[in-house]
Amino acid sequence: MLLGLLLFSLGFVACENRNIKVHKETIDKTNAGDIAGNELSQLSLDSLYQIGLPQTAKLEDYNDDYLVFLNHDKKAEYDEDAFISSLYVFDNKTKQLSKLLTTTEPKQYSWVMPAGDKSEKCKISDIHAIYEARLFPYAKKVIISGVFDMRNSLSYIIDLDDKSVLFLPTNGGLVGFTMEEGYAIMQSYKYNEALDEEGVPLGGRHTLLSVFDENGRNIKSLDLNNQGIK
Repeated sequence: MLLGLLLFSLGFVACENRNIKVHKETIDKTNAGDIAGNELSQLSLDSLYQIGLPQTAKLEDYNDDYLVFLNHDKKAEYDEDAFISSLYVFDNKTKQLSKLLTTTEPKQYSWVMPAGDKSEKCKISDIHAIYEARLFPYAKKVIISGVFDMRNSLSYIIDLDDKSVLFLPTNGGLVGFTMEEGYAIMQSYKYNEALDEEGVPLGGRHTLLSVFDENGRNIKSLDLNNQGIK
């Protein structure tokens, strides 16, 4: 039954969740403080550039209260394909732009980042890569994901009020949000435990789907181990 519920929720992800990219050619003279909820083709970034937003920043997500921008500041030292990136948040009510964080160079890597159930508190300085940022539908929080070791997509929940950070026990990034509750649907990989008829491990990996609320609490998980194996 859980599988049916998760698949039903996932069916709405494409419609309910938007990962919006805005380019300079869409700019006009509309005031940036009035754009949330309006057509993004009417967006003017000029006023944001004047108060500190880099002109290379891209809009990742928005709602009535916030706009979230991601900027790749420079090439990272740890990998030629990686970036040191900054996340900017524009408060549509106070008309204030703030830099939420800048990623840091990692000191170590991990071949396997096991998936689990419990989120952990961490520091903003523990975040090493951002490739995606999404606002929670019903909370003043943003979820970010990024890969810095070429294999694990690490995800974090950041509170936009107190800047506290939760590290989610997942390694495959965000799928989307549930339509009614606004829960985050995360995916992870796990290594197969199935054996063949002779007792030899079949090998390979399978998917784990986990649903988390805005406080990092695991609501439900669906492990696809052995699914489809006859």
